[in-house]
Amino acid sequence: MATLRGTLVAFDAPSHTASVRLDGSSTAPFEAVAVSRALPPAELTPGRRVLVDTGDHRHPADAVVIAAW
Repeated sequence: MATLRGTLVAFDAPSHTASVRLDGSSTAPFEAVAVSRALPPAELTPGRRVLVDTGDHRHPADAVVIAAW
């Protein structure tokens, strides 16, 4: 399991997904990343730093935002 840091670009509350710009990646954000329900939507504002768990298989659909600061 790899964890990556990034910056929150946008949060979609109805789908509980986010767009994240990963550190060291191109300027294109990683879209439709699942967000842990443990994170309050009020904390998920654009520009916040986030931690993304990529899961065991490194498949993009397995990624989830697990922390924001």
